[in-house]
Amino acid sequence: MSSMQRSHLIDGLRALAVLAMMIYHFAWDLGFFNIVDPIIVNSGWWKIFAVSIGSSFLFLSGISFWLASTEGIDFRKFSYRFAILVGAALLVTAGTYQANSNTFVFFGILHLLSACSLLGLLIYRLPAVFIIIIGLLIIVGKPYLVSEYFQPKYLAWTGLYPGPTGSADFYGFFPWSSAYILGLGLAKIFVDSKSIKRFDSSPLFIKSNRKGFFQASFFWVGRNSLIVYLIHQPIFMALIFLYLNYL
Repeated sequence: MSSMQRSHLIDGLRALAVLAMMIYHFAWDLGFFNIVDPIIVNSGWWKIFAVSIGSSFLFLSGISFWLASTEGIDFRKFSYRFAILVGAALLVTAGTYQANSNTFVFFGILHLLSACSLLGLLIYRLPAVFIIIIGLLIIVGKPYLVSEYFQPKYLAWTGLYPGPTGSADFYGFFPWSSAYILGLGLAKIFVDSKSIKRFDSSPLFIKSNRKGFFQASFFWVGRNSLIVYLIHQPIFMALIFLYLNYL
């Protein structure tokens, strides 16, 4: 997204999603090390919390795609960002495979965002109502498409295998891509550069050009969510491991 299209509002919402993700992942890590009951952090309200975080990331990414494409796609910038996203996804796969080959992440949220970025190129010029219909069809159509045929990992990424994938973090294309697609479609209707600027200049909204450390740090997180995503889990894991073994 160019500097003109960078939105303090979107950065702020993304920062909130990142902080929520960090809270959930820390709780999950406590369960992984059996400090708390792992069943608790993988079910009930914690599960709903996790789903809402993933959905919000994808929805905001769909909005961001539309904001970045309103004046046409800059394929040079798109290719650069896409390469970084794919590289980060492969890094997650390699790292988690090294940690545990039975539960490695073969199609997590970064993999899905990579796929959705390509899908966005194909559909962003469609009328908004068609894009929204595609998103809804992905949700309602999944129950009619699931099959044991999709069990192998090279097919399980679709999200159409009815059983567990064994992955520690899995975002199947069905139905998760719907959040991205709906974000893109709804943004075409309700979001434009003028409306974003009105939000950003509102006195009710904390703008990132204020010099306070916490405000600057907060919006930095929103602007650099990929970096935070990649580094926070290894840090959490290392801190908990050190606490359990050396403190």
